[in-house]
Order: sequence, then structure tokens, then C-alpha cells
Amino acid sequence: MTALKDRTLFITGASRGIGLAIALRAAREGANVAIAAKTETPHPRLPGTIHSAAAEIEAAGGKALPLAVDVRDEDARTR
Repeated sequence: MTALKDRTLFITGASRGIGLAIALRAAREGANVAIAAKTETPHPRLPGTIHSAAAEIEAAGGKALPLAVDVRDEDARTR
């Protein structure tokens, strides 16, 4: 049993890059991952959205909750 099995992580910026890598590692250990990121629709030059990240997390063995939020925006955090 791993330390992250059945734990829930809240990761900001997990639609790509380091945030996604951390989320995938946690998912492989059986974690639930809430993805808080602003990218809901594909960017023309950057891969990944919260929805594609959620699919990758679930394929890696975790459970995902994609949350569209720009953590830099106070109103978005409140909503």
C-alpha cells in the first residue's frame, strides 16, 4: 500500500507540465486528484486541458475532478 492510496490531492496548474507530472505520479499510486487550472479549451500551441489531464489521470489509475479556475483571480477562487 502506498501513502497516497485513497488520498485526495488538490493540484493547481495540473493541465500540463510539472503539475500534470505530479498528478500522474499520484494517480499511479491510487490518489484522487482535483485539477485546478484555467485551460478548458485547447491552446493552439500548448498541449493539454483540464479535461485531457483528467483522462490521463484516470488512465493512470487515479480518480480526477477537473475544476476550471484561474487561481490568480480572486473572484474565480471564490466561485
